[in-house]
Amino acid sequence: MLRLILAFVDIMLHRRGPQDLPSSRFLLWLLLAASLGVELAVTLWSGGSLLMMAVAVLVTALNVWFVWALLRTFNRERRFRQTMTALFGANVILTLLQAPIVPLIEVPNPQEPVLTIPIFVTTLVFLWSIDISAFVFSRSLERPYLLCVAIVIAYALLILSLQATLLQPVT
Repeated sequence: MLRLILAFVDIMLHRRGPQDLPSSRFLLWLLLAASLGVELAVTLWSGGSLLMMAVAVLVTALNVWFVWALLRTFNRERRFRQTMTALFGANVILTLLQAPIVPLIEVPNPQEPVLTIPIFVTTLVFLWSIDISAFVFSRSLERPYLLCVAIVIAYALLILSLQATLLQPVT
């Protein structure tokens, strides 16, 4: 188990690629459950609503679909299990690293934006997750890293706008 966690850490630090992970259906399902479980637990712990949890499940489903569609576009669908395993494993670790500061995040006032340490750390983790995803995609697709950064940023902006739309207060 420790070797698997260290493999995910190596992927997060660009030392290994998703091709170094086993192409195991069981491991993929286990990490999907772990990723969703950790995500929902952190959402619940931070005082999130049932709607926030439903949106987290929806975003996870969209992420799986996006990875499949991206790999299919480049005729690399045989790498789906390893790619998703790498992304889910990295997501579990990032979510656990970020979990202690999530309850400290306060919703900023749009008229008076303030950069607090929890918001700064959350932003760094978000940027690191973009970097990790782009690295995994560049290895899986055998395409340049910068192309994959552009793809991941475009997708991340799309998901953020979807979350903002679904989670906006009803007036």
